[in-house]
Amino acid sequence: MKLSLLTENLAEQHTRQVVRVAYTLVLLIIVFLVVFGLTRLAKVHESLTQIVGNDQVAIEMLFRMQQTSRDRSVLLYRIASSQDPFERDEQILRYNMLGNQFGEARHKLSGLNLHASDQALLVQQWKDVLTTVEIQKNVIELATQGLLQAAQDMLNREAIPAQDKILESINSLLENQIVTSHEDARRIQSQQWQTRYLMIAGGLLAALCVLLIARYVNRRMGKLISGLSSTARALHESNHHLEFIQQAVDQHNIVSIADVHGDITYVNDLFCQISLYSKQELIGKNHRLLKSGKQPDAVFDDLWQTISSGKIWQGEICNRNRQGGYYWVATTIVPMLDDQGIPSQYISIRTDITAIKEAQQILLRSKTELEVLVRERTLQLQEHEEVINTITSAAQDAVIMIDHQGEVTFWNPAAEKMFGYAAEETYKHSLLRLIAPASHYAVFAKLLQTGEGPVTGATSEIQARRKDNTEFPVEISLSGVNFQGNWHVVAILRDITVRKISEQRLTQLATTDTLTGTYNRRYFNEILNNELSRAHRYGAPLILILMDIDHFKQVNDNFGHLIGDRVITQLSAMISATLRETDVLARWGGEEFTILVPNCDDACGLRLAEKLRALIEIAEFPDVGKVTCSFGVTGFRADDDPQTIIKRADDGLYRAKTAGRNRVEFG
Repeated sequence: MKLSLLTENLAEQHTRQVVRVAYTLVLLIIVFLVVFGLTRLAKVHESLTQIVGNDQVAIEMLFRMQQTSRDRSVLLYRIASSQDPFERDEQILRYNMLGNQFGEARHKLSGLNLHASDQALLVQQWKDVLTTVEIQKNVIELATQGLLQAAQDMLNREAIPAQDKILESINSLLENQIVTSHEDARRIQSQQWQTRYLMIAGGLLAALCVLLIARYVNRRMGKLISGLSSTARALHESNHHLEFIQQAVDQHNIVSIADVHGDITYVNDLFCQISLYSKQELIGKNHRLLKSGKQPDAVFDDLWQTISSGKIWQGEICNRNRQGGYYWVATTIVPMLDDQGIPSQYISIRTDITAIKEAQQILLRSKTELEVLVRERTLQLQEHEEVINTITSAAQDAVIMIDHQGEVTFWNPAAEKMFGYAAEETYKHSLLRLIAPASHYAVFAKLLQTGEGPVTGATSEIQARRKDNTEFPVEISLSGVNFQGNWHVVAILRDITVRKISEQRLTQLATTDTLTGTYNRRYFNEILNNELSRAHRYGAPLILILMDIDHFKQVNDNFGHLIGDRVITQLSAMISATLRETDVLARWGGEEFTILVPNCDDACGLRLAEKLRALIEIAEFPDVGKVTCSFGVTGFRADDDPQTIIKRADDGLYRAKTAGRNRVEFG
């Protein structure tokens, strides 16, 4: 029998050695495939990122240059055709702004990694741009001097052909960039297919190796089983005894839980039995209570250093029970880590190794106790889960959870109502594609990787999207949760549409006049302060106009205040339609209005006031007929503050009133 056992042991050792070598080979193949695949994919991803970034920016800048060139051509034609100098000045400002946008786009484009031919074409284009800009300046200068026919002739003869040449070069650059993008995409796709083919081939090779190993192990195990059958009866009694001992060892547990200071927060009954302390005597006490003094302090220093760093400690400890007796336990201490990776408590699992028979009795008893503990813990977890489900189901805010792959794993009823998706429609779908704007993709991605981000621990506002693609404002709070080694994101969202509407309404009420819809006096004072600061800083011209309806008291006395209010409303609408977007109209009080005109000198201000006066004079007002207004105009001076400039405009208005009304006076 001994010879048979020796032969079987040698055969088993040989089989294990062959299996180890074979599995090592398979593992090496798999590791090679993983490393190779990841390396190739990383290179492909890096190349793709660079290409996409470069091509996307290049195409975007070319489209921007193309659009601004066309817009400038349209504006140049309007400038050369406009009879109103006030409107022409505004168009010239817009034309110059588009030129700056064209220059910024071309500067970004020239800084990209372009082909030599594209760089040469871009250099030639710049020369054409300089020539075209000079021609366009001449057209604007002729138009400004009032020579509209000459400006239009130069526009058709020189400016438009030069601008068309620039557009042709932009189109050529755009076509070249699109062709280059397609070529790069085909090259990246070819690299990806090569990597896939190699990984598939390696996987097939590894699978073949596994099949060969399984076949070899099958054959060897068949021989071993047939050889062991002759000795099975002789070893049956011994194996039964060993299985009984193994079962007893596997089922024993002496459990305790301590906080970060080593103070006991939980012990099971087996712990109390072996230590002879009751739970009341142990809970809240430090583990030093059981220290026997039989071991050097270095053992416990190593223990604390290990578990404090978040690692598991294993070793043997000699403890002293309540009656002074000593007992040895094999101990495993497992730190429980919080979300920051810092130990929050320690779970100790011990095995009594004082005597085998005593250990068997304690371990058998421990099995039943642990089963009760597991059942109790399971019931507690179920209760906690039911409470959480009840809270989230009753919550008015949407509560959503996504896993580390960005897919929805929880969607409460409030989320269904808010976004229009039923829970079953969202599971295993990307939350970002369902409701979130593209600007928040990076925030979610960082949360799923690290559990941290710029919006964690704070509340922010975003525009969300419903199932019907309508957008609405929400207040969102995000937090990361580490679950089984992966970061998940919990999002709590609240629909703030009503609040936003209220805020807008309050802002409107605080800044506008309820009768005319124009700005009120308080908000106009804020704008005046800002414009005066800008004028002081940059020396920009600024005009202030005060106007008053002549004999308005007679309108109220003869026709009533309701008709008077209609006159004021119609007058404010007429003025608003005449002013530029940059001009500011406000109701100063009663029948008085004030107008703030940026980038307008004294002559420009007088023309505007006279234009308004004439427009009002010829207008018909229902129930009243004709109405006239008096105007006081003044321009910004270097030493002005709000009081001085308003005083001069008011003085001008007073002179207009005393000089017979329906006139404009400069103050």
